[in-house]
Amino acid sequence: MSYASHPAAPWLLFAITFVESSISPLPPIPLLIPMCIARPDRAWFYAGVCSLGAVTGGYLGYAIGALLYESVGAWLIGIYGLQEKAAHLIHTSQDYWFWVLLTKGLTPIPFKIVTIMSGFLHFDLWKFTVGMVISRVTFFAMIAVALRYYGDNIRIFIEKHLPMTALALVVVVVGGFFVLPMVL
Repeated sequence: MSYASHPAAPWLLFAITFVESSISPLPPIPLLIPMCIARPDRAWFYAGVCSLGAVTGGYLGYAIGALLYESVGAWLIGIYGLQEKAAHLIHTSQDYWFWVLLTKGLTPIPFKIVTIMSGFLHFDLWKFTVGMVISRVTFFAMIAVALRYYGDNIRIFIEKHLPMTALALVVVVVGGFFVLPMVL
């Protein structure tokens, strides 16, 4: 948890969240949680950093989908084995796309597929922005609330059961890469 208190940690958190919304599979949660536990008084700030990174990174994902789908966008979706899911999303009506964006943004699944597909489908940029802001701010705020008020108990539990907690985290992250393509 010492890295969570480093002065550059918020910048790293922003960068990870930015690229997670557009190109990278690396989620910000493994950095956000220890940062909020180490400094519960800054949980709201960290949630704001993540929200800003997710929204600005979402615009990069949108641009990739709108301008570079054939080269970069399709390649990124292919890396994660999400071609079938992307094809399914293409057939989603523009009338429902806002709700897809809102729902996917409230979950820890890779948000990049939705941002890239939003650009590819030329989804209304204003609706895209509203959906992104609502969903990502809400998602990170829920984490901040939990860690702000229960962070000490979580920290004590993690310190007491560190090996099992680390193993569980690895299983969830690695398992997520195998399960995710099946449920998206």
